[in-house]
Amino acid sequence: MGLRDYVIRRLIICVPTFIISSIIVFSLMHIAPGDPIDIMFRGGSHPSDPRIIQSIKERLGLDKPIYEQYFIWISNFLRGDVGYSYVNNQPVIDQINTRLWLTVELVLLSQVVSLLIAIVLGVIAAVKKNSIIDNLVSLSALFGYSMPSFWMALIFILVFAVELNWFPVCGAQTVGASFDLLGGIIDHLWHLALPLAVLSLGNAAWYFRLVRSAMLDVLGMDYITAARAKGLMERVVIYKHALRNAILPVVTSFGTSLGFVLGGAVAVESIFAWPGLGQFAYISTMARDYPSIMGINMMIVLCVLIANLVTDVVIAFIDPRIRY
Repeated sequence: MGLRDYVIRRLIICVPTFIISSIIVFSLMHIAPGDPIDIMFRGGSHPSDPRIIQSIKERLGLDKPIYEQYFIWISNFLRGDVGYSYVNNQPVIDQINTRLWLTVELVLLSQVVSLLIAIVLGVIAAVKKNSIIDNLVSLSALFGYSMPSFWMALIFILVFAVELNWFPVCGAQTVGASFDLLGGIIDHLWHLALPLAVLSLGNAAWYFRLVRSAMLDVLGMDYITAARAKGLMERVVIYKHALRNAILPVVTSFGTSLGFVLGGAVAVESIFAWPGLGQFAYISTMARDYPSIMGINMMIVLCVLIANLVTDVVIAFIDPRIRY
């Protein structure tokens, strides 16, 4: 089987996964307690005329059978129409588009930073197995993996934003300030530093354990012993022979862990008031804005499917045995 056939097969698998995920998201929202009409008019004058309520239900399609509502919703979603928010009556897709790229920036950068940290420390710990360095880094990774992201975010705000005043507490830009292009980028990165550090450290602890375990397995292989017996430099043995083979499970976990990273981004974005998709999900959940929640969840499903597809292609490109 060639790479093209492998990619086509993975694309076909994505279709039922997307359909099943959409059914789960739609069903969970519709069995949740609460009446959409009550949510729409919360804090305002609720219409008492049954004809007005019936007219609103007909306009929203809530008078149709549940299966028909699903087909209408998923067909609209595939056309880019996610519906209107119950809270502000704005198109959900517009609100998602303004926030999605900030979340993508935060999540992807955190994945890259955590991978770099984990690979460097994981290789060092594996090479110096059972040394003081290995024990210290492994213990630190255990703490990092065990600490909840929201707790770490609060500690970072208390230490680096409140006590030391090195970084801003919240937001993606300084409110009311005007910058040129370079100044705007620096200000944005300044606001990005704390949420990026929180997400990266938690992920780095997970990746470190994976890299260290994979490196220890590879370093015990016969071909590593043969490479050393040939007189190759230790640096060449470690990075050219051992790391290239140990990196495969790390690449595999990169795509599969994206869903967990996005879940952690909800808490981190909410605490740092980062105006991304995670904060929007938290606000929509608190307001019981069902169209927004369904739209956000489906965008997350798409992101995870795309990430897994890209990961599968990269793995198949790195290791041709995967295609067969």
